[in-house]
Amino acid sequence: MSPVNVQGAASRGGAAVLLCSAAVAIILLISLSWAEQLQLWHALGLVGAGLGMFSGWAKLAEPQFFLQYDEQGVRYQHRHGCWMLTWGSFLYSGVPQYNGQPLGYIGFKVTDYDSFLQQLPLRLAVRIMTEQRALHIEAVRQGCVSGQCASELLTESGSFATATQRYNGIKAAFASRMKQLAAQTGFDVFVPVSLTPGETQQLCLQINQARLQLIQNTVT
Repeated sequence: MSPVNVQGAASRGGAAVLLCSAAVAIILLISLSWAEQLQLWHALGLVGAGLGMFSGWAKLAEPQFFLQYDEQGVRYQHRHGCWMLTWGSFLYSGVPQYNGQPLGYIGFKVTDYDSFLQQLPLRLAVRIMTEQRALHIEAVRQGCVSGQCASELLTESGSFATATQRYNGIKAAFASRMKQLAAQTGFDVFVPVSLTPGETQQLCLQINQARLQLIQNTVT
């Protein structure tokens, strides 16, 4: 199976945004040397150019491909690290929904927590928990009919155990979130996407088909 790379919209156009913003900043700085005093539009223009350069740099810092899959499994590429799900460690991928509306994520139904958690970088785990906190809070809210259990579920767990391993600290908190999210959405691990709903559905279908093909080939 040839590796398949999925490019994310977040990394596109970074160089163009950075160069254009830098050019605007240079023009404004040159014009300042001719002006007798700093004008408001100079200041606003320089602030805008600075924000544009930062935005362009941020785009360039994003991985070119946010999702990759090959014979080994599926990899999520983040600027703070990478995690991998082997084909045998999850059942399927899909688009999670809330109130009948698709969310901007691809979800994975994980069956082997150990193979996932053991290779999960701690720095990446922290970033994902921070970036996906709103998703976690919404899942907790859905699970609390009376609204009185939210504080308990939002408390980070200091220990988490599978059938064969015990985790502490960051990985324990991450695994607890996986369980809570799975209970409310049916998915344990989430990847944010900037694709259209149709493109996201098609990507999930391709991943599921690749998984079935790889597993069938391994069994036979």
